[in-house]
Amino acid sequence: KTLFKMTEHAFRSKRVMRRNRLCSAAIYFYFTTVLISKTAALLQQQQQQSIYETTTRRRSAPYRSRMGTSLAQSAASSSVLDNDFDRTGCTARQFSLGYDISLTRFAGSMGFDEVIDWDYFTNPYDAADELDRDIVEPPPFDPTKPKRTKSSSGSVVRLFLGEFQGALASKLRAQGMDSRVLVKEFVGEAAQEIAKNEFKSIARMQSMLVEDMEITDALNGEWAANGAGRYLQGKTEGSTREDDASVVSFYKLLAQKKAPFVGIIGALNLAEYDEDDMIDPNEWYRFLGVKPPVPGSIWIVYEYAGLNTINGYLEPATIRRANIPMSKGIFGMPVAPPSLPVWSERANYVVKGIMKGSLEALAYIHDKGIAHRSLGRSSILISSVGMDKAEAFSPYTTIISRLLMKFSDFGFSGDIFESSNDESFCSRARGFGIDVRPGQSSVAASNFAFAEDLHALGFVFLALLLSSLAEVPSPEYRLPPLDEDSLQRLLGEIFKKNFDEFQEYCREEESWDRVVELLDKDDGAGWQLLQSMCFARERASELQGSFQLVTAQALLANPIFN
Repeated sequence: KTLFKMTEHAFRSKRVMRRNRLCSAAIYFYFTTVLISKTAALLQQQQQQSIYETTTRRRSAPYRSRMGTSLAQSAASSSVLDNDFDRTGCTARQFSLGYDISLTRFAGSMGFDEVIDWDYFTNPYDAADELDRDIVEPPPFDPTKPKRTKSSSGSVVRLFLGEFQGALASKLRAQGMDSRVLVKEFVGEAAQEIAKNEFKSIARMQSMLVEDMEITDALNGEWAANGAGRYLQGKTEGSTREDDASVVSFYKLLAQKKAPFVGIIGALNLAEYDEDDMIDPNEWYRFLGVKPPVPGSIWIVYEYAGLNTINGYLEPATIRRANIPMSKGIFGMPVAPPSLPVWSERANYVVKGIMKGSLEALAYIHDKGIAHRSLGRSSILISSVGMDKAEAFSPYTTIISRLLMKFSDFGFSGDIFESSNDESFCSRARGFGIDVRPGQSSVAASNFAFAEDLHALGFVFLALLLSSLAEVPSPEYRLPPLDEDSLQRLLGEIFKKNFDEFQEYCREEESWDRVVELLDKDDGAGWQLLQSMCFARERASELQGSFQLVTAQALLANPIFN
């Protein structure tokens, strides 16, 4: 500081000669450069010390960057950090908007509904004798009241498409990998809890992936340390070379193992945007067409696996073909889309590709000890191993080797063996006569956790078969309702869980003749699969007291997949 003032005084002195003034200016510049270098070195030393302490203490104290709070700190209550289950560094890695990632367009938004199934009982509630209560059918007070109700959570998740920038993007492209990302903004208190839960479950599965492949750099803490220091290192040194290498290696791992879940790369730090008064909020409207970020929201950066879900596939192929815009020929004449592949090839793709891939994905996450708890048509992505993620979604695609099924939206997921800690889970289990007490782990509780996911996936499969493989007489033809609520009401209330009657109902619809024929093969193996999944919770109730489990892995042996 003294040298700085001395050179400044010499530079501004009017009594020195011109030559001396030039000399003083050079000295001034030299000492200023030294001061800046020393300051940068000090910051780097402090950063390395922070990374070292974070690594040696196994991340017991979450990393806090100079410009903003690490997302790991906001999820500090999560057992991910306490159990050292973030070997990829995704919960601490923070990307800078602009320097690391640019947002290219707004992709949509999601809300969350709470679904409640209602039952009436003959005797009043008594926790001690709850399992002995008898359900009254039909509901005696108001028979017109629905047995299933939905209410909105009020929380919103906005989706943006983005792309890595700078050196990281160049390194990914040089390796033939995709530099695009999906970014989600979690707004509202409930949505932020969902974000933390998503971090917890996916970080755990990614860490197990690292352990399975024995990635040395990740196992010794390098990936986590590089991720924790990325944001500050980028600000002070203008380079994130070490963490760039970790991210590229992680991308290779996801591609090599064909991970059946959408991986998390890190979080997007908007501290600079929030604190900069010079930024015009209208820029978001002009470039992205939506309102600016909500202060305090959580932004998560995911690998890009496309935006096509099973929900968009639930339409007869004939109708999907009719909706494809006509191309123009040599002389500008309209040219109709090509003919669809034969039905048998499309059925093979749906059953042995989409359905089997989804069941394998469920078996994978269950094997890692995770229950999804909110599986649905919109949380199962139909992706591809190539750069064109929409390739596998086309009604013309029948090559299974190009298909990659991925689960997303793990916001309500959790540890299977800790399911009894959730009071609502215990209540649902008791509704099926399974005695699960809060905080008490048991085979019955784990079995019911497996069964809930299988039940949800079973209704997805049911809609997939009856819609995508239906042969409608014309594009204007409308099939019977196949939304989840309609199918649940059909099986549960109209046919009283009698699957034989439901089969007869399907046989009456001519558009489903070939689907019924497919499910009838091998002594009705397809019907057995659907029944086992849709009524998995009832089966879990029958098996309580034994050590038998209802598992996705066991259902993969069904002849329909052979």
